[in-house]
Amino acid sequence: REPPAASGESADYDRTAMKRKGQIDYGPGKKKTKKGEWAKVSSNNSRMHPRNPFNGKDPDYKALAAKYDFFANHVKVNPNSSRGYINYTDAKAVISLNRALMKDTFGLEWNVPMDRLCPPVPNRLNYILWIQDLLKINAPSEKPATTIGFDIGTGASCIYPLLGTSVAKDWKFIATDIDEKSLESARKNVVGNNLESRIELRKVERSVRIAGALKESDGPLAFCMCNPPFFASALDIKQNEDSVCMGSRDEIVCEGGEEAFVGGIIEDSVNLKGRVRWYTTMVGKKASVKAVLRQLRSKGIKNIVTTDFLQGRTTRWGIGWCFEPERAEDAAIRPTVDRQVVMDKRKKKKKTIEGVAVKIFPVPFVEDKSVVSDRLKDLVEAFKTKYGSDRVQAETADDGKTSIQLRVDAKEHGDVKLEFHVDWKDSKNSQTGSMEDTVSVSLTDAYPLGLGKAEFLKASAQVQADIQRTNRKWRRIMAKAQKK
Repeated sequence: REPPAASGESADYDRTAMKRKGQIDYGPGKKKTKKGEWAKVSSNNSRMHPRNPFNGKDPDYKALAAKYDFFANHVKVNPNSSRGYINYTDAKAVISLNRALMKDTFGLEWNVPMDRLCPPVPNRLNYILWIQDLLKINAPSEKPATTIGFDIGTGASCIYPLLGTSVAKDWKFIATDIDEKSLESARKNVVGNNLESRIELRKVERSVRIAGALKESDGPLAFCMCNPPFFASALDIKQNEDSVCMGSRDEIVCEGGEEAFVGGIIEDSVNLKGRVRWYTTMVGKKASVKAVLRQLRSKGIKNIVTTDFLQGRTTRWGIGWCFEPERAEDAAIRPTVDRQVVMDKRKKKKKTIEGVAVKIFPVPFVEDKSVVSDRLKDLVEAFKTKYGSDRVQAETADDGKTSIQLRVDAKEHGDVKLEFHVDWKDSKNSQTGSMEDTVSVSLTDAYPLGLGKAEFLKASAQVQADIQRTNRKWRRIMAKAQKK
């Protein structure tokens, strides 16, 4: 069967809604093509920028494979639907797909190393098209012959300057990066498309955002743009392994995360002011939008716009600010670029540690008897084997309920201490009529809290597997027992 689209940076093509090909309106629905074939698109794909050629569509894998040999080897065909698909967990396949899209849609020769971030073309194009609309607001009375943009952290892909110069023939870019290997790859992409006169690459120091990279000869810039590193530390990556497909540490990690990185852009903007007409950035977390808006308002900046970039199951957010006041003549077009991202203003109730990540699952009776208590004893022994006898303590109450304390070695982060409670209650299954226990596993203490929650997810998964006896270890044991 076709694999579901991955949730990572490079795998944003989703197939969650059904649609017939060949329709003008690519919103969700069921409409027929000449060949009567189904095409699946997500509701988010249908909400891309209206000028985005990928709006409402998934890539036609089979057609791309027929055109480009480098992509053909990665395309498989579903025997039931005859539709093409790729394995989105395969980095080579994802890179080849985006390479084919760049060539087929824009006529661009493009590639990126395996160990660098591979940006999804449709989503990045949303950002470019939004900026194109944004420049109509607070526009100068006389349009300059050339529009100069500034790309902060262009990466190995150089995706924004390549797309920007393709959709706007009067655009030029200054693109920066801190990594020589990424700049080497970006340079190949620029030279391979004869864009040296329109895209200038500059190597900068790690702390530089805008100010330290500009030259007196650069003149005024129309806009700056950025896709900041998403994670605050390597630990964040470990706890969100499904969120990243590929990429170097510098591309995806920054001390303080994207909020701190954008904070540096804001500080530069306060000093540079009108040197750049529109300062913009993309962020990957909705919570970051609120934090960035708070920083902007604390600096007295009032001309601010926000939007969202939608593709597949992925949403990114865009924020722009300008030091010129809002103009009345822009009132009609402003709503097209300022979607005013709605933040949840409701105060969230504080959760106690007992309310964090409770795992609940059923365990059927065996020969009309509860087996949870006995299996918990085996589980404790398994924990002692895994973590060490001196790192596991278990206390069982008179009613059989158990509290387990673990001390886990988190390598460079030191020991993580956590305590969780295993409770259960018998009941009759409403469908089968047989008796079963409903087991709940809840975290009652953790230090440090963030690491403890992450380790609890792993430990509670083992608790469920060992008590339900559904993991590989128990399947093997049961298979051996049946042979005897």
